[in-house]
Amino acid sequence: MKKQLATLAILAGLTLVSCNKTTKEAETTVTETAKDTTNLLVGSWVRPNPINDKEVEGFTMKSDGSAESINMATLLYKKWWQEDGKLILIMESVGNGTSSIDTMRYDIVKNTATELELKMGDYTDKYTRQ
Repeated sequence: MKKQLATLAILAGLTLVSCNKTTKEAETTVTETAKDTTNLLVGSWVRPNPINDKEVEGFTMKSDGSAESINMATLLYKKWWQEDGKLILIMESVGNGTSSIDTMRYDIVKNTATELELKMGDYTDKYTRQ
């Protein structure tokens, strides 16, 4: 009987250790995936200008979290970060003697080395790496 209890105790201990290891591996994978996705976001992203199809517009996201506009004089991108599968962009809208700061939260639909697709509600934007 003592042998059976000892065997059960050892098996229970091994099961707990095994489960703990799997959890740590899963946490590491999630963290590494988030870092990989963030690294894919860094760079310049453009789309056709809706007013002039011979031009592009967009933004540059830098590794330090700052952002800049590309060919957009009245919409100035300031900062960015990724959080829970979303891209958060801080931008300043300027014009007509006034300005306002906006925080936009986009769902990241697609993020590859060459394509970025963002969605907010029913609105979807598709960008390519410049």
